[in-house]
Amino acid sequence: MIILGIDPGTATTGVGIIKEGKKGQKPTLVKYEKVVTAAGDEMCGRLMKLHHDLTRLIGDVKPDIMCVERLFFNTNAKTAMTVGQARGVIMLVAAENKLPFYEYTALQSKLVLTGYGRADKKEMRLAVQNFLEISEEIKSDDCADALAIAICHWSKVHQVSAKAARRQKH
Repeated sequence: MIILGIDPGTATTGVGIIKEGKKGQKPTLVKYEKVVTAAGDEMCGRLMKLHHDLTRLIGDVKPDIMCVERLFFNTNAKTAMTVGQARGVIMLVAAENKLPFYEYTALQSKLVLTGYGRADKKEMRLAVQNFLEISEEIKSDDCADALAIAICHWSKVHQVSAKAARRQKH
């Protein structure tokens, strides 16, 4: 199973792709990248670029599942609206490609990777690198967050499978 994780945004959208290993093994890194749009461009053009780049990426990688960070905003309505527009485009791309769509909060991914919900950006980047056993530094918080969302999904699926296996034994 190939899992596409996305950290949505209109200026920068982080994309992280992992591939499930053999039974009992952790997933491995496929790739990560950013979709970056120019601040001076009109929103319609920025959203079209996001749609185009994600559609191309899905065609190249052929993921089985798309996972997106569910956002929580408590103060900045303008940011919430623009990120909401990007999320709409991302959901459209998932629907067009018939990809199952899952959402996880940053808190959920932090709990999976660090065991606590207050991990900062640097801790999360390091936790993702360590989990995927990669030596290269992930310099982009957006990409690390996208990979964390993909790992969070893998973990949730893996936990469900482990619970089901334990129930069958009893």
